[in-house]
Amino acid sequence: MRINILGYNIFSKGGTSRSNINLIKTFLEKGHIVQYFNSQPFEDSDITRLIIHEDISSANFTIFSSQYEAKLSTGDILIITREDIFKYSRIIKQHNKEIKIVGEIHGPLEYINDEIDLALDSIDCIRVSTESIKKKFQEKYNYDAVFNKYVNAQHIDINCKPANTKRNLLIKSRFEDGIKDISYVIKLINYIKKNTYKTDIQLYIVGYGPSENLYKNLVAYYNLQDNVHINEKEPLNYVYVSTSPYETLGYSILETIGIGNQALIYAGNDNVLKEIYEKYHGISFLTKHFQKDSEKLIAVLDGKYTKAQRNEDIENLKLDFTNENYADDYLKKISKMKVKQAKEHKLPIYKFKKKRTHVNKIQKLDRKRDLYEQLKKTAMFKLLLNNNIFFNRMKKMYNFRKERLERKLMEGIEPDSNKVFIESFHGNNFSGDPKFLALKIKEQYKNKKIYVSSVNSLVDIEVRNAGLIPIRFGSTIYKKIFRSCKYVFMNGNSLDKVYKHKNQVFIQTWHGFPLKKMVNDLGDKKEKQLQLNKFIPRMKKWDYLITASNLNTLLLKSAFKLEKNENLTVLELGSPRNEYLINHNTETEWLRIQRKYLFTNDKNIKYVLYCPTWRQGERESLTQIDLIELLNQLPKNYKIIVKLHPNEARLRNKYNALDARIHCFYNEFVDIQELYILCAAMITDYSSTIFDYAHLNKPIFLLQEDNSQYKQDVGFYFDINEVGRFPEAALNETKLASQLTRVGAIDYSQMISRLMKNDKSDSSENILKYIFTDNIEKSG
Repeated sequence: MRINILGYNIFSKGGTSRSNINLIKTFLEKGHIVQYFNSQPFEDSDITRLIIHEDISSANFTIFSSQYEAKLSTGDILIITREDIFKYSRIIKQHNKEIKIVGEIHGPLEYINDEIDLALDSIDCIRVSTESIKKKFQEKYNYDAVFNKYVNAQHIDINCKPANTKRNLLIKSRFEDGIKDISYVIKLINYIKKNTYKTDIQLYIVGYGPSENLYKNLVAYYNLQDNVHINEKEPLNYVYVSTSPYETLGYSILETIGIGNQALIYAGNDNVLKEIYEKYHGISFLTKHFQKDSEKLIAVLDGKYTKAQRNEDIENLKLDFTNENYADDYLKKISKMKVKQAKEHKLPIYKFKKKRTHVNKIQKLDRKRDLYEQLKKTAMFKLLLNNNIFFNRMKKMYNFRKERLERKLMEGIEPDSNKVFIESFHGNNFSGDPKFLALKIKEQYKNKKIYVSSVNSLVDIEVRNAGLIPIRFGSTIYKKIFRSCKYVFMNGNSLDKVYKHKNQVFIQTWHGFPLKKMVNDLGDKKEKQLQLNKFIPRMKKWDYLITASNLNTLLLKSAFKLEKNENLTVLELGSPRNEYLINHNTETEWLRIQRKYLFTNDKNIKYVLYCPTWRQGERESLTQIDLIELLNQLPKNYKIIVKLHPNEARLRNKYNALDARIHCFYNEFVDIQELYILCAAMITDYSSTIFDYAHLNKPIFLLQEDNSQYKQDVGFYFDINEVGRFPEAALNETKLASQLTRVGAIDYSQMISRLMKNDKSDSSENILKYIFTDNIEKSG
């Protein structure tokens, strides 16, 4: 039988390449003629290395470029092993109506982009890994011609002897945290080191990819340099660790079992790996709960993988993965599937070419920019660039052309009512009202896909932990996704270069109850006009504004000149961020938060939150209070958490280095509402954090170090001391320590009723019900 295989790049490392090689070998062993077609460019030397390394020299085996579509179409069976090239099956069917085409799904279904054309009208059958994936595929795509069969694993050498280790862990993986979640394992090591006797535990991480800097930063952040080793020599005996949210098999897991080592793996959000590996003694399962996983991991390290257990695992390995009849079984399953006929009226024969689109033009423009970056280092270009007129004209031309192309690209994207975009603080972290609305949408509107703006990989971690999809702020994909979402929830203004579609709905939550004067209410007339000119065009995009009371609305109306937006609907339904405080001020939540930020559980610790507002200009110290001396005056179970404004994040290392009892976290990791629940008291100045924290009736101490000057420069809407009791924080460390230990709960309920009376336990539900129902009625 003539079997053709179309793959992406058999010469690169990875599970799909290994699967292709094994598939080729098993067909050749049965006497079939195999032609492999590579989508990526390659050299003759690549073929030579592959044949030598894999020992697949055969007169029945040839490698071609995928551009040879006539050869690709000549055969009995074509197996396509990458989802985004399934579409070429239509071309092949035009050449050969009788060829049977198999599409192999190697990635998790959850990672198959909705925009990928799977060409199921010309694919005759689909191979997936497990029975559960088969059922999900059939249901998701309404396509029945699916069979399940593991990939061939004949390359695995089985070692009869079980291996044991007391401290070594290994991860071998591509460094792509959104898919592999290696960051969780680094955090788990931190938890184990802080809370157990296994302080000598060693984690070896081997691989490459875009998340390498993230992992190095996390190792430094948690001071794990003696415990976590990136791309160092791996140990001989180890416990393999995998925490990917989704896998279809996991070759590294399989190889680990083969050589006799044990593995600790996350079953997957879809439970697929448990379906495959539950019967193996050498496999234990993680839950992504620090305490439970630390106990499981230590039990594996302290336990013993016995000879009897190893023998059972070997039998299961042979049964599941080293079947000598793999090729025959594979072809037997295919034979049961009918061949689909090409639909000639739908698609003419065409070459493997990329269609010119606005996206291609943008990429071409960016390549010219990259060329410019190289040329500007030459002597001739240095002379030209010294000419400001030439430089500015070229820059202006580039920006104009790119913006025009992006606008044309955006015009072709229609918003989808089942897509939601979330942006908290321009993607600088995942918190505030947009976060809690996103979580409520995920809980109650399961048909909606939720994307979240993120500035970096640290924010990505928080977004993924919530089960949502991070999108890099300002990127090309950001602009496309943003435009495709009908509903956009944000607590600041949207990016100017993202153009609002007429059918999009912008929901503005803002980011705090106003105390300091803003925009239209500023005393400096020049600054006021400057801010108004920028703010009003952005505000006019809003369709809804969420507030906590009529007084809240009044202040925002004054600050933002809301009357300029005739289409704006103000919903005085309360703040979702404070709904969280109302509903979750419990011991269970307190312990979860302590575990999340401090990697420990100790009910005896008391945390004090120091939360200063931002000042214009740079400063090297947040306060004249000596925090180390303050700690010396406080009981030993007191600790201080410094919450920096994002504009002062550069001070994080300084405050972390002061004392082991002072904590200053990455802002990207912080949801301040969680810190409110964790901390027994707060020290602040003119921050709107006052009004959120007051929902908990915990003491709030006001620093008055520059009150008069700040009042003169910026101004306040009202005197905070007229609406509630706020003890003035003593500037003497001994006196302040006395205040923190002596002052107990303060009742702020009257202030809440006066300023934020609509903050309720069901604010999120009411907001979403109104917005989604209102827009169904408008569109209907």
